[in-house]
Formats: sequence, structure tokens, C-alpha cells
Amino acid sequence: MIQQVRILLADDDEAERERLETIFQAQDYIAKTSRNGKLVLFDAIDFHPHVILINTSLSKLDGFKVLNLVRENPLLQNIPVILYSRNADNVRKAMDLGADDVLVTPFTEKELLASVRSRLIKYQKLNTAKSPRHEVDTEVFASYYHEFNTLLHGILGGTNLLINANGTYSQQQTQELLLSVLKSGLRLNHSLSNLLMLEEIKRADFNPQLITMFTNGLSQKGWANKIISELQHMANEMYNRIDDLDIHLEDIAIRIKLEYLLRIFIELADNALKFSRRGQKVVVTGTVQDDNYVIEIKDHGKGFPLQNLNDVGPYKQFSAKKYDHSGLGIGLYLIKRLVHFNFGEINVTQNIDEGSTFTVSLPLLNF
Repeated sequence: MIQQVRILLADDDEAERERLETIFQAQDYIAKTSRNGKLVLFDAIDFHPHVILINTSLSKLDGFKVLNLVRENPLLQNIPVILYSRNADNVRKAMDLGADDVLVTPFTEKELLASVRSRLIKYQKLNTAKSPRHEVDTEVFASYYHEFNTLLHGILGGTNLLINANGTYSQQQTQELLLSVLKSGLRLNHSLSNLLMLEEIKRADFNPQLITMFTNGLSQKGWANKIISELQHMANEMYNRIDDLDIHLEDIAIRIKLEYLLRIFIELADNALKFSRRGQKVVVTGTVQDDNYVIEIKDHGKGFPLQNLNDVGPYKQFSAKKYDHSGLGIGLYLIKRLVHFNFGEINVTQNIDEGSTFTVSLPLLNF
């Protein structure tokens, strides 16, 4: 049973927000208000309402666009959404987009509460279902074993050769072995870090209290130098291709934790370097466009056959057989989830043998 109903209502008219809030408070509901379309998304993550009520004529993002983003976000997609509009013609459009109900203004208090109560029944049914267990199947375990065993073999094998070298290796050969061991260690650390984040996301999917771990935070102005340094370090240590990186970042506050912003840059740049060759430039840019910060990472390599980001899932390696790249196949999935958690968008354009371009759009701090 729902202990106390939480309603998130969004309207850019302050008087209307106050009127609706009063109606809900009289029913002993907890009401939270959002003054524009973009704030609805962040408030929904923080507040985790049982029902969302949205005016279609919101500023920043209209109600239809907000509804689309709610339905696309795994953490919000099952929350019932009621739209309301002065235009009766909007009813069909709203229902086609997945609204649970549509009210035409002016509506009565009785009509509003009846709609909300009906949606609460739906919410309760959806959320009383038993959460699925997370089990590691044979194929996934094989992926773990192959990846970790390969990297450990590189670390242990290289270390053993160095210990027993007895002065037989030249300085250059010794340096090459050390770099090989370092590379395997860095890749192992990367894989373990991705695996840990995947498990954190799985828990958050079924435990709303953990959601804010991914959404509460910001990258204050000054983050760009750290990102550039980490990208250059990764390109140098993992690929010996620091000269192939071309980085131009506009430094401004963004609504995302710095550790997640860094992970987005690192994962996509690593992917670009992995699927291109020495001498092929990897261009990393970050610019302000309207209310968003747009990241673009472009390579001029061989590309890979990804037609739709909906195809991206955990343990799914694109072109693994063709190119035999290492990894667990979860990095791109994690980036997609991090972007969606923070109400951003991610897109890819690519052509085989011509390269790929990943574009990530994230909200700025102030909008």
C-alpha cells in the first residue's frame, strides 16, 4: 500500500501551481511543483512521485516533450503521467505519445482527483510485482572469465619474464614489457570499474532511494583541464597515441557529477581510439548550445555496425568477432544509462571504414 501519495505537478503559471497544490494538500497528498519542463525531469528523479501532472504548454520543454523523456527514462517510464491542456485537439496527440490520461481545462476538482486516483491504482499494480533476481548466466560468466583471465595472464606473464630475465633483456625490451604489464593492469581496472557501475545501476533500477546517486551533482567550471589531462593520459598509456587527440572544450558548469562526466569522455574517446589507427585523428569537442552542453567525439577509423542505440545492451560487443577487441561489452551501455539518468541525449552517426561520431547533449547548470 502507498503510505502517502506524492504528486509532482508542472505548470509555469504560479497561481495555477498554487491552486492545484492546495487541492492535493487537502487530500493529504504530498505535492511538489515544477516551474518549467526541464525541471520536471530532475524533480521527478529526486521526488519519485506516484503521479506526474503536466501542463502541455510548459516553457523550456513543452508537456509533450517532457512526456517523451519520461517514457524513455528507465527510472521514470512506469510513473503514470496526466497531461492537461486548453486545446481539446491535444487529447489524441497526448494519448498517442503514451499519456495515461488527458484533462481539458477548465476541469473540476472532482475530475482531477478521479483521474489521479485511477492512476494511483495503476502505479500500485506495477510496483507490487516482484523484482527480478539478477543472476549471472553461463554466457556472461564466460565473458567475465575470458576478459579477466586474458588481462591477468598479461600481468603475471610479463612480471614473471622480468623477474627471471637475469639481464638478458635490453633496456628497450624491458621498457616494452613494463608498458605491456601497465596496459593490462589499466584495462583490468577499467573493466572492474565498469562492472561495479553496472551492478550499481541494476540496484538503482529497483531501489528508488539509490537513484539520486546518479542524478544529484554537478561539474563546476574548471573541470575541463582535468578531463583533458585524463584523456591524454589514457591515449598515451593505452594506445601511445597522444598526438592523435585533438581536444577543444568550453568550460562551464554542467548538471552531472564530475566522475560521470569524466567516464562519458573516457569511454567514448577510448572507443574512438580502439576503432581507429595511429595517425587518424580523434576529435573531442564540447560546446554550449542553447540550454545544453554538447559533447562530440569523432574518429576517422573503421566504424562498427551500430544502427540504433536501442541495440546497445550489457555484454554486447559490436564487431567483436571481426576486430577481436577486448572488453566486457558494457561500456557503451553504461554511458547510455548515465546520459539518460541525467536527462541528456546520446546519438551516433557512423559509416563503416569512414569513422563514427558520438554526440552527447547534457543540461547546463542554470536553465
